[in-house]
Amino acid sequence: MECHAENRKTYSIRKRKILGRKRILKSILFLCAAVLGIYCYLVWQLPENIYTSVLPLKEVRTVSSENKKAEESYMDYPEEIQELLEKNVEAQDFATGYAKRDSYINQPIDLSKDYISGEVPLLMQWDRRWGYDRYGDDMIGIAGCGPTCLSMAYIYLTGDTDKNPRAMAEFAYENGYYTSAGTLWSLWKEGVSKLGLSGKEISLNEKTMKKHLDKGEVIVCSMAPGDFTTEGHFILIRGYGKNGFYINDPNRRSTSEKTWSFDRLKGQIKCLWALSEG
Repeated sequence: MECHAENRKTYSIRKRKILGRKRILKSILFLCAAVLGIYCYLVWQLPENIYTSVLPLKEVRTVSSENKKAEESYMDYPEEIQELLEKNVEAQDFATGYAKRDSYINQPIDLSKDYISGEVPLLMQWDRRWGYDRYGDDMIGIAGCGPTCLSMAYIYLTGDTDKNPRAMAEFAYENGYYTSAGTLWSLWKEGVSKLGLSGKEISLNEKTMKKHLDKGEVIVCSMAPGDFTTEGHFILIRGYGKNGFYINDPNRRSTSEKTWSFDRLKGQIKCLWALSEG
């Protein structure tokens, strides 16, 4: 009797253990099902373009590797190239091409496709076609905002596309308008007359500026630190509309695509000159 009682007791314990394990297993399965259901719901709720905006892991690793490689290569470039890239992401193409600069220096330049009659062409000083060429002790891509503005103005006023930024940098340097501190202001009066243009200093007055623009002239501005520069810079004002002035900034396309009010510009302009065909 005691043996049978013991067997029944053992059987009862085992049964309880089995039932307990089944309950635990059911709980785990239920939890897994719940997690899976929540996951499916969240995926269903995500926008469709989430799948196209996320790169595959392999591609992400490739892009990261390329960025790292590019950053390491920039460290081998001159300090002025690194500083330009830090300040202006638009010049990345110029920076990455520095290693192959010899294939651009002194090569023929054709600006016929950049020019539309009656419009002021937008040229960047760091364009590979001339950006690596020298402007005194510097490169045009670093310090050539003056010659680039002069090139844009000359092409617009005369229709002659031969006077590209490289040609204007050579002109400014050979005629003494280049200094290590930048392009001399005398370029915009005395210098342009040697190119057959007329340049005169005008007052920082909105009505006066619009009057000269209405006559088909362009205005060169020497800029103080602000929206366009941290040191000094030249930009070209080519027209105006009801919301402000249109500019050609030889260092950034993004600023050239905006309209600038007189109030925003006037505190940054140090001096300005109206250029016309002589």
